[in-house]
Amino acid sequence: MRHISFALLLVLAACTAAPEQAAPAAAQHAASQITLTGGITRADHQSYREIPFEVPAGTGRIAVDFSYTGKDQRTVIDIGMRDPNGQRGWSGGNKSRFEITEFASTPSYANGPITPGTWHLVLGVPNIREGQTASYSATITLGPPDGMRKAVQLSGPAIVLDATPGWRRGDFHTHTGHSDGSCDVGDARVPCPAVFTFEAAKAAGLDFVALTEHNTITQLADIRELQTVFPETLLMPGTEITTFFGHANAVGNTGFLDFQLGSPRLPTLAKLFDQVDAAGGFVSVNHPSLPSGEACMGCGWTAKDTDWSRVSAIEIVNGSTLRTSGAEGAFNGIKFWESLLNQGHRITAIGGSDNHDAKDTTGAKQSPVGKPATVVFADELSTRGVVAGVKSGRVFVDVAGLPGAGLDMKASATNSSASMGGELVLAASENATVAASTSALPPGAKVEWVSYGLVVSVPSDPAASAAKLVHVEGGKNHGWIRVNIRDVDGKLLLIGNPIYIRTHP
Repeated sequence: MRHISFALLLVLAACTAAPEQAAPAAAQHAASQITLTGGITRADHQSYREIPFEVPAGTGRIAVDFSYTGKDQRTVIDIGMRDPNGQRGWSGGNKSRFEITEFASTPSYANGPITPGTWHLVLGVPNIREGQTASYSATITLGPPDGMRKAVQLSGPAIVLDATPGWRRGDFHTHTGHSDGSCDVGDARVPCPAVFTFEAAKAAGLDFVALTEHNTITQLADIRELQTVFPETLLMPGTEITTFFGHANAVGNTGFLDFQLGSPRLPTLAKLFDQVDAAGGFVSVNHPSLPSGEACMGCGWTAKDTDWSRVSAIEIVNGSTLRTSGAEGAFNGIKFWESLLNQGHRITAIGGSDNHDAKDTTGAKQSPVGKPATVVFADELSTRGVVAGVKSGRVFVDVAGLPGAGLDMKASATNSSASMGGELVLAASENATVAASTSALPPGAKVEWVSYGLVVSVPSDPAASAAKLVHVEGGKNHGWIRVNIRDVDGKLLLIGNPIYIRTHP
């Protein structure tokens, strides 16, 4: 989730360029500056503006210093960059200064050759009030190459850490200094290095952790370089697609994704779904029930005409709302998710810490990495395996921090059966038996059954309370059944995904 503090980080990331060395004679030229200025009005509210500027041959470094007025009136202008070949990076509102070079760009911006031609400074305007105006100024310095000669590739071969099928515990939503994650290093507050998130995931006993930076993929360099340092924790790529109409995680992509929803670059979500499918990933709608407005611009899901058949998951518990109001508080996503299930959509419930400071493990200011955790049955511990596991629906969410807890469910009929996330097809008059299996729960924990469109018969024998007889309710052709696990006082511990039940056509 984007935390709207309106304080812009003014510190360049630790990944800065080495001291300048003499560039080859053909590439040398004196540094020059371009100043881009303009005004913003209410007509620019929730829109994008792309401002062109020319980059001559021989340029090796582009430095941007951006400022704007109107912050006292809650005006917000986000920034990013496009080169002649496409997206180069997006830092939103978390960096007012950044550099782009071939080998050592500020996190949020991709390394690579400085292609001569027309570049664009991209402005996004999440908010400007009616009747207000604001002005912006961007000083762009074009300089020679920085002299560094080490390239870091952003993507690499698929990695399989464990080829054994099993339950994998992880966190699908974290941020580092590659977007708006920050932490204390010494006496300074700086963009937080990704290694701290990886260390926190290892300490929490996670099998996987996804870095889902806002509208950028520059974290892939750290994933590639540090995966061997964390051989038991899968480091997964992802992007939090941050729009004016909601946030969604794409998990598994290794390239930039279009995010300017409502603009000609992304008129609808269809193109984004196509890009994620081509990358072999999945899309999860984040914190859908949060309010949207000046307090948290674009945080709730308001995107019109969403094709829910292409949404694989919904983040029903977000670390921020878990910490402030609990898993079932006012802004949880459970009801949002169940409403879609009732309409016949099959979408996997997941959770995410939305952690922005992996060094803060107290939980006082934010939820630590791994809380909530999502537990996925995957055929292998790899990005491909975890993505497939989410799409299968054999997943549960641990909101209480119970690393050893287990939850599964099975429905059986005369000639067929289905596990959590699967489908069971019944004849018109046929019943099914559904059983939940659990492990390593606290004393007194209880199974709570939740269903829609089904007639559920609860056995009177307490010893058989884990089994239910169900059939599809008259007049309906589909339903679903799932379980929650609650402690002895009724507090929610685990949230299970459904088994889907329907009758023959």
